[in-house]
Amino acid sequence: MAEDSNPNERLIAPTFDNRGNPIWRSLMSPPDGSAAVCMMVPDRVIPIIFIPGVMGSNLKGVGKLEKIRWRLDGPKSMLGWLKRGPEDRKRYLSPSTMEVDNDGAKPEGTAQQSEELKRRGWGEVAAMSYAPFLVWLENALHDYDSAQNGIRHQLIGTALGAEKGEQALQKDEVALSYRYRFPVHACGYNWLDDNATSAKRLNQRIDEIIARYRKEKKRCEKVIIVTHSMGGLVARHCSEVLRASSKIFGIVHGVMPAIGAPAVYRRMKAGTENPGSGFKGWLEGYVGSKILGENAAEMTAVLSGAPGPLQLLPTPEYGNHWLKIKQDNGSEYSLPKSGDPYTEIYTARGEWWSLCEDHLINPLNKENNLQLKTAQMDSDWKNFLKNVRMQVKPFHVAIAHKFHPNTHAFYGSDEKFLAYGEVVWKGGNVFGENFFGAEGRPAYPLGGRALDPLEVGTKRTIASPLGGKGWRTGVQQSYRILDPATPGDGTVPHKSGVAPQPHVRSLLKVSVGHEPAYKDSESVQRFTLRAIVKIAQLVKQTSLKYD
Repeated sequence: MAEDSNPNERLIAPTFDNRGNPIWRSLMSPPDGSAAVCMMVPDRVIPIIFIPGVMGSNLKGVGKLEKIRWRLDGPKSMLGWLKRGPEDRKRYLSPSTMEVDNDGAKPEGTAQQSEELKRRGWGEVAAMSYAPFLVWLENALHDYDSAQNGIRHQLIGTALGAEKGEQALQKDEVALSYRYRFPVHACGYNWLDDNATSAKRLNQRIDEIIARYRKEKKRCEKVIIVTHSMGGLVARHCSEVLRASSKIFGIVHGVMPAIGAPAVYRRMKAGTENPGSGFKGWLEGYVGSKILGENAAEMTAVLSGAPGPLQLLPTPEYGNHWLKIKQDNGSEYSLPKSGDPYTEIYTARGEWWSLCEDHLINPLNKENNLQLKTAQMDSDWKNFLKNVRMQVKPFHVAIAHKFHPNTHAFYGSDEKFLAYGEVVWKGGNVFGENFFGAEGRPAYPLGGRALDPLEVGTKRTIASPLGGKGWRTGVQQSYRILDPATPGDGTVPHKSGVAPQPHVRSLLKVSVGHEPAYKDSESVQRFTLRAIVKIAQLVKQTSLKYD
């Protein structure tokens, strides 16, 4: 809608009530020959639904645990988790003990009231990570009173540098978008649970949103989805496996680990890494890692029973040889070898290098009786196996190579944001072990045995069997996980970020960190807005088209 420059007209911009409906207010004034002109808001609606990444939805405890919160309103809201060790995390953070919390912070800065934003689901997602972008997007899609200089208008004829599908917006495409209303919603989910379950929640939310606008006598047929990280896997399952694509105009994916991320292995084995630089960056990273889980004991207690995060592990599509054990003498071992990470890495029990260390699964197992303690460990291991075999692997298989036909995506790939393209354990014999019967004999760390159950960081001390002839059967070795070395976004490596390329309409590579991708990058914001406008052109194929 163009700005009206007629001096005899007074433009009245709408405000909105607590249900998001427009209101026009005009004060009486002395006769001056002018007329009040109300800026109308379209009644044809294309809702936008934002899906957050792992740990980006607010959760609350169920029943007696109702006071427990995983709420990311800001840094202070998460400080309580600094003191929660493996036992508390095992007790509280599971799919059955937590549910979505819609009472998180609703940011200011839009024309909508807090009650309406809560109704749209904004309280379900981490304000700390997503509020700036949600506010920006809501305003960018509701600038009816400044259409001639709004961001959509600025994008007309502007190239954004997409490596695939680079098409600047046309004037008629932008003009069409102003004839529709794009209310921004959000859909949190229990990120501890199976992403297939979260996809069902999204499917239901789509139906509820469309039904809401129709009940309000507005015209609404389909939605547009915007995702961050693991939210992309949820949306893909909803669209392609649950066959909800007929209710979705298109999807915009951001920094999605399309075929998994080895960083998940690293975090389960050693805790959340601290990628910060400089004192301030180091301090923020240190506090962040302690909140999210600073070692294998804290992470395994949660992730072993949380299929959602486990579904971020590398899939068979990621390929072989991403887990490596390198000895100082130059010998190297790598897994998986036969395209089956589930058997070769994830469910290999008792191996120091395997994903899950069974003694860390249940820190609440305090049995003094060895037989009872072992029986409990066996039961816990069986539950972990069930998660991998019945939820993680089937989910990977279900979404492999499947994308909504009208998909746009961006990913991070830069040496400024190194990620784990592969995880490398590097080490060798400890001091003095090269003598007394071990001289010149090869050690085989792949068959080694962990020596210290208290090692839950990046280091493992092991006893490796020796080859060759001699009286010694093994040697003590020490290994550490090396720092990430692959360009990416700090979490998702290039290989996984770029994987959607054959399946998307447009693809943009950016230099951006994983968590703040939407709030830190103007290129990301403009690409997302352009993709929404492009996707919205499909409205011409529905009953919402204008004759």
